[in-house]
Amino acid sequence: MADIKGGYSSALDFIMRRELFGIKLGLENITRFLNRIDNPQNRFPAVHIAGTNGKGSSAVFIESILREAGYKTGIFTSPHLVDYRERIRVNGRQIEKKYITEFVKKTRGIILRNKITFFETCTALAFSYFAEKKIDIAIVEVGLGGRLDATSTLTPILSVITDISYDHTNILGDTLQKIAYEKAGIVKPGVPTVLGVMKPEARNEIARVCRGRKAPLYYLRPSDFSRSGPPFGFDYRRNGTGMNGIDISLPGEHQIKNAALAISVIESLKPLGFKAGRRPIRDGLKNAVWPGRFQIIKSDHRPTLILDVGHNPAGIKAMVDCFRALYPGRKADIVIGFVRNKNLEESIRYIQPIVRRAEVVRLKTHRSAEPEEIASYFSKGKQVSISESVVESSKMLVKSASDDDIIIVCGSHYAVGDFMANKDKIL
Repeated sequence: MADIKGGYSSALDFIMRRELFGIKLGLENITRFLNRIDNPQNRFPAVHIAGTNGKGSSAVFIESILREAGYKTGIFTSPHLVDYRERIRVNGRQIEKKYITEFVKKTRGIILRNKITFFETCTALAFSYFAEKKIDIAIVEVGLGGRLDATSTLTPILSVITDISYDHTNILGDTLQKIAYEKAGIVKPGVPTVLGVMKPEARNEIARVCRGRKAPLYYLRPSDFSRSGPPFGFDYRRNGTGMNGIDISLPGEHQIKNAALAISVIESLKPLGFKAGRRPIRDGLKNAVWPGRFQIIKSDHRPTLILDVGHNPAGIKAMVDCFRALYPGRKADIVIGFVRNKNLEESIRYIQPIVRRAEVVRLKTHRSAEPEEIASYFSKGKQVSISESVVESSKMLVKSASDDDIIIVCGSHYAVGDFMANKDKIL
């Protein structure tokens, strides 16, 4: 067992080793843990965000707007790409190493005796930190699902569900209705809920849950926003709020939806005492930082590099749509890897038309899908190779590329994170 007297590195190792206990859906463990540390989740107001895709981007947009409006914000997202501390931030700054070390020292016995999982530990750490820092408001992203996720120990002032598509079907269910029911688990009695654009069967299921819990429900509709200007500016019209030519920091049609949802959330927060005018909204959307979301790296005498953590069919499709909009008619060399239990065949079907050459990799996790399986879904005649290393595959593609080539690293947070952690070696 890691010796926490060793400081931050040992404390972090202790937390990371909790991953060996896997995912344990349910609130009994985390509730007991939070009780033992005086229920920090009850000491700050929060916006709770669930959804299949877009929940992290929406959370970042909302937090950025509120921070621009002068509020002291906390945000809890997952997973991280390079540094564990990315998950927990206050006013844009990552949690201090000292706080993590002290938290582990104080709670180590509780964690061990109660077999607290990795994500439960992360959640309790975030809640404790937010309470300690006396934030004005937290933006909390669900880890998996909603109903039985550790973050659902919160009673937020506002719930948000971004979209519903197929992911984690072995856990959440094999229909949109079943998945929507699990996501709607974040809805609390009487707490307003804001929905992003989603298919009717998912929207109707969430509406049913909201009616049963007497939770006011607000919808973002496709007619509330429209693209305007290059590359991904948009206009917003909803509930009397009109804003034209809004710029966003994250490229893609899907990010316009996420940004419009963020504005809708800000509108819904006004009656709850949190106000942000047009300038904070514009600045917040323009200045939001969220690495690995169609992140473009371009410098002289090197190929264009794109990093994207799209990890399921909907995420891959959004990435491909963005690529086609920015690079019409072009193809890319890709480094791609997935974790198991994803719809690999559908994801490859979406990305295949833009692929010139594919390096299929094994990820640095026991959850990695087999590269041979992923490669089998590419059509015959496509240049596909199998590799054990994101870093080596990326280095090889960069070395052999011309200045005007495009390389995409995608398929998983693990793939993008591995690239980012070794960027200097690769480039």
